[in-house]
Amino acid sequence: MTGGGGPSAEARALTVRLVTAIMVVVVASSFLFAFGDVWLLALRLGVPVYVAPLVAPAVDLSVAGLLLGIRFLAMRGADPGQLRPARRLLVFASVVTLALDVSNPMIAGELARPPLTVCGAGC
Repeated sequence: MTGGGGPSAEARALTVRLVTAIMVVVVASSFLFAFGDVWLLALRLGVPVYVAPLVAPAVDLSVAGLLLGIRFLAMRGADPGQLRPARRLLVFASVVTLALDVSNPMIAGELARPPLTVCGAGC
């Protein structure tokens, strides 16, 4: 830092880019985890092979869309009463995402195993 003026514009821009890159990696990793785990769950439950890979992205993209939409509306001056239904739907979609992500290990009875290895070699 120089002379109490705070970080330079370049330092702030670098920080924003770095934080954004880290968040992209975290979100992509979470999305891939959910995709694989929910796919295995769907196959285990007898969902047709061509439908199984569509479940996780539908729920995950709903959560992402709701987060972005709520943020957009809040920044544009929407009052809390207008945002309440979207926030309720976000909570519901988040609970569904969590339930889908933990269901496969629970059904297999192998909660201590790492994700995507629950089926072992038999999947």
